Amino acid sequence: LSREGMKFSGGLAAFPTCKPSRAALLSGQYSPRTGVYRVVDRHTGQENKIRFLVPKNEDVALDKILINEPFKAAGYTTAMYGKWHISNSRKAHPSQYGFDRAIESAGKHFNANTLPETDLPEGISVEEMLTGQAIEFMKDASENDQPFFLYMPYFWVHRPLEAKAEYVDYFTKKFEGMNFTGKNPEEMPTIAAMTKMLDEEVGRLLEAVNDLGLEEETIIVFTSDNGSFNENLVGKFRGRKGETYEGGLRVPYIFKWKGKIEPGSTASDRIIGVDLYPTFLRLAQLERPAEYPLDGYDISSLLLGQIESIPDRDVFCYFPKYTRYDEKTKRWAESWRNVIYEGDYKLIKYPEYGESELFNLADDIQETKNLVASNPEKHTELSRKLNRWLKSIDAPKKVSNPDYSP
Repeated sequence: LSREGMKFSGGLAAFPTCKPSRAALLSGQYSPRTGVYRVVDRHTGQENKIRFLVPKNEDVALDKILINEPFKAAGYTTAMYGKWHISNSRKAHPSQYGFDRAIESAGKHFNANTLPETDLPEGISVEEMLTGQAIEFMKDASENDQPFFLYMPYFWVHRPLEAKAEYVDYFTKKFEGMNFTGKNPEEMPTIAAMTKMLDEEVGRLLEAVNDLGLEEETIIVFTSDNGSFNENLVGKFRGRKGETYEGGLRVPYIFKWKGKIEPGSTASDRIIGVDLYPTFLRLAQLERPAEYPLDGYDISSLLLGQIESIPDRDVFCYFPKYTRYDEKTKRWAESWRNVIYEGDYKLIKYPEYGESELFNLADDIQETKNLVASNPEKHTELSRKLNRWLKSIDAPKKVSNPDYSP
C-alpha cells in the first residue's frame, strides 16, 4: 500500500483507546459532541477518590449521521464487517446506523461469536471469514454496477492473543536472540503472527479490488484506532495504548487511489481520525450533511497533489478517563487528560492534579523534557487555547465531587 499510495508519518488516532476513537472516526466529531469518552468505566466503585464528577460515558446516538450515511443517501451500497464497538451494550447493530450489510464480531479471533450469528468453521479466524463476506459484497456491487462503501474494522491486532500455530512457531524461531526492551516480550511471536494474518486479509481485499477491475475507481485507506498495547511495538515513541503520549496516539495512515494519488509518496502533516469524514465526501464529490458539524479537516487537496501541505491547525483530545488507583501514592496511574497540539508543541493537562506537560515534538519526539517551567508563556498560551476549544465545543465542565474522600 505504501508503494502504491501516500503514507503519513504524523497521523494520530482521535483517542488512545478503541471505542472513543472509532466513534470519532465514524461520526466525524470530537467526543464532547458524541459523549463517547471511554471503553468502560474502570473507576466504578472508587468514585470517592476522584476530585471531579466524571462525565457520563455514552454510546453513539442513533441520530448521528455516520460516515457511511451520506454515501448511502447518494445511492451507494454500504457494508461493515468486524469490530463495531461504538456501543458496549451491543444493543445498537451497525444495520441501525445505515449499513446495508453488517456482521459484528468481538471478543475472540477463533471460535468467535458474531451478530448476526454465522457459521465459523473450526480453525478459521473470524477475520478470514469476514474478508470473504466483504469480497462477496464488492462482487455483488460490481455486478450490479453500483458504487459501494466498505468499512472493514478488523479485530486484529487485539487481545486475546490468538494466531495460527505455524505462524507463531515461525516468529518464535525468527525472534531467537532478539532483545525486546519493553514489557511482555514473550507476547511478540503471537503478535507478529496476528499481524501477518492481518496482512494476508488486507491483501485478499486488494486482490479482489484488482480482479474486479475497480482499482481506478476505489479509494483505499488503512489506519488504526490507537497505538500498540505492547511497548515493543511503539518504535521511538513514549507510551502505549491508553496513554496520550505519542505511543498511544500515533497510528498509520495510508491512502491509495490509482491514477489520482501519487504512488510511493509521503506526507508529514498531522492528521487525525475526524479528518477522514470530510475528506471522503470531497473525494467522492458528495455534499456535507446539513446542520451536522464536522470537526475534521478535508485533506483531499493534499492527497491529490494540489497542495504541498495542509494549513496549520490545532487538534485536540478530551479524555476523562480514570484507571489503576494506587492506594500508597493516592494517585491514579491514568487520570483525566485534555490535550492540544499546536505546531511543534503538545500540551497535556491533568485536571485531577492541576498538572501539565508541555513538549516540543520537533526537538523531543520521545516526550522526555517537560517545558512548563522553562517556557511558561507557551504553557499559558496553549492552556487558554485549550480552554477556549472546550468551551466552544460545549465539553462537560469540571464539577467538584461532593463525595471526594481519598
